[in-house]
Amino acid sequence: MRQAFHENVEATTLDIHRVSDTSRDKAPNWKLGTLAAALYGLKLMAAKIGLGLGSVTQRAAMAAVTPSPSPSPLSNALPPPHSVIFLKSWSARRRSLRLDPSRKSPFSLRVKASTSSDSKLLQLKASENVVIIGSGPAGYTAAIYAARANLKPVVFEGYQVGGVPGGQLMTTTEVENFPGFPDGITGPDLMDRMRRQAERWGAELFQEDVEFLDVKTTPFTVQSSERKVKCYSVIFATGATAKRLKLPREDEFWSRGISACAICDGASPLFKGQVLAVVGGGDTATEEALYLTKYARHVHLLVRRNELRASKAMQDR
Repeated sequence: MRQAFHENVEATTLDIHRVSDTSRDKAPNWKLGTLAAALYGLKLMAAKIGLGLGSVTQRAAMAAVTPSPSPSPLSNALPPPHSVIFLKSWSARRRSLRLDPSRKSPFSLRVKASTSSDSKLLQLKASENVVIIGSGPAGYTAAIYAARANLKPVVFEGYQVGGVPGGQLMTTTEVENFPGFPDGITGPDLMDRMRRQAERWGAELFQEDVEFLDVKTTPFTVQSSERKVKCYSVIFATGATAKRLKLPREDEFWSRGISACAICDGASPLFKGQVLAVVGGGDTATEEALYLTKYARHVHLLVRRNELRASKAMQDR
């Protein structure tokens, strides 16, 4: 009989509704056989505690009391919200729990009744698992993996060149070292494919800049100009930005003769047919210099060392 009772208990669902003070006064001693079954059925969600009953072990449970217009068979069985009640020990011989607010037994189960506004369960549902700040290859890759793990990530892509997310690869003409594209692929095309793949697996994308981040308390708070999101993990994938040379009057001539994006400005009348200089010796600098040869009369590549830091393939070009 005990085994059959346990099986019925674990299949019981808890449906508790808010009760008024009038209902509470009419039932000073509550007998909750159904509540006892429900609380015991929630044993996987609560911490195990000993009740001093030998081999009998109980588990504590938190019951969230939510307002509901529909009547409930337990409407006369619960105290009002924000109260703490005590449940006396239960045994197989007595299948009901007698609630006694005045007695504080050392072997009691504490159950907190709360409204839906401060329910911890609802707070968990309102919080995201992970927020990813940034797009580009790193941000979209993180979004794909998190989405495939059913974490439903939220991605703040930010504003990029021309209002299009995708990181610095959006300014790259040819990507020849990414697996799966033997003939190469343009940076914008690759980023578009990554973005569509992240969306396909369930990532939620917002083209918004993050303006505020609070990680002092859990859940964390991530806020943009449009929304505020609570989450339990944050992935930073903000990418890189071009280095400034800090030359005299550099800010004055930025985008007026000084640029950090050859693909954006190289074909403009300001640079077309001119003698240009590219500062740097890595892959990015050499790729930009090669691209500018399509439009400039002559291109100088200025490096700090006696040799280039770029890959051998780029140097051979």
